[in-house]
Amino acid sequence: MSNRHVPVNLFGDNGMRADLPINLINVADTQEIPNSQEIFVYRDSGASIIIDILQKVDIEDPEAAAKFHLDAIAEDNDSMEHNSIIIQRPITNELSPTLLDGGQVLLKAGSIHHLRTLFSLFRVKGKNHDVVVSFNIPIETGQGRGRNGAVTVEQEQLIVSDFFKAVDSLRVVDYNLFAV
Repeated sequence: MSNRHVPVNLFGDNGMRADLPINLINVADTQEIPNSQEIFVYRDSGASIIIDILQKVDIEDPEAAAKFHLDAIAEDNDSMEHNSIIIQRPITNELSPTLLDGGQVLLKAGSIHHLRTLFSLFRVKGKNHDVVVSFNIPIETGQGRGRNGAVTVEQEQLIVSDFFKAVDSLRVVDYNLFAV
């Protein structure tokens, strides 16, 4: 484990676990969020990490299911346009996630925002649930990189590295988490 990451319990002490950056703010410490969601934000930018336990979508192909979930996120964001590509890389996680790199164009506060979403779908075998992990990286927020919550190039590179660390380390500790 790197000096930048620490194991974090997700969904209680025995639900899931992943290695996340040490500099995150747990949104649940400041506001109410659903029990099926974990949200963290970076202290030095507008980047965020959202981990959701969702009802499994009735799509067998993992790539199509991942694109379905990512399209739903873009729709929830009222994205003006969005796209995604499959990330091809060696998988070191036994849960065999499907990885996407997506982009969205949003209109916020009268300016165009560009959001990069690194996305992973974990199909929970034998359960009726999908786990999705999304790292949302504001690339442009109307005032240039590094301003108004947008990340710098260096921050983006670190967040991409954080995404792969989280995805590779994500583990289900107790499958009873998916009992409902």
